[in-house]
Amino acid sequence: MLNLNVRLMKLYFLLLFALFLLAAQWRQDATPIAITSPTPDEILRGQVTITGKVDVPSFVSARLDFAYASDPTGTWFTIQTFSQPLADSTLAAWDTTSITDGDYVLRLRVNFEDGTFQDATVAIKIGNDMLPTPTAAPTATPEVDAVLVPTPFLLAASPTPTDVPRPTPTALPSNPVSLGGNQIYASLGRGALVILGLFALAGIIVRVRRY
Repeated sequence: MLNLNVRLMKLYFLLLFALFLLAAQWRQDATPIAITSPTPDEILRGQVTITGKVDVPSFVSARLDFAYASDPTGTWFTIQTFSQPLADSTLAAWDTTSITDGDYVLRLRVNFEDGTFQDATVAIKIGNDMLPTPTAAPTATPEVDAVLVPTPFLLAASPTPTDVPRPTPTALPSNPVSLGGNQIYASLGRGALVILGLFALAGIIVRVRRY
């Protein structure tokens, strides 16, 4: 009988652990958020259409941002904001000529009613290469007394292409709906109370089985 009770307790513990893992993964599985285009490491030039999906429950707002991949400060610049959920559709038309070539990260952030948020990111490259100015073709020298005399000529040097100055985006203020420490502690406290309640219920069931 004792061995049976021990096995039941182990089973209850495993069940509680599985429920905890399911609760932790519920938000991620229940909120399909993604940038569907461009794809990771895609090279973008000129006007680019960005597509994605933010059609999720408890939606409050969303924002499409970009950042320099090598920026250690984590500064993001807004491309487009959204006040309504969207299925897989166009999120923004982005003019990549307004920034310099290099590696960037696109981020789609969705804010929820409970004050939390979820991000989807994709790494991309900007490559608006400039074309050199065409070189003028040389002209032939006319014949003199029916004798072909080669005339030396010089090719005009092509001007070296230079980068066009790009405007520097202005940094945005911090996100007012980011998850704070008090909210994290409150969520952990509620989770602990739920687990204690389940332990108490398991104990009652074990006692009832003994009788």
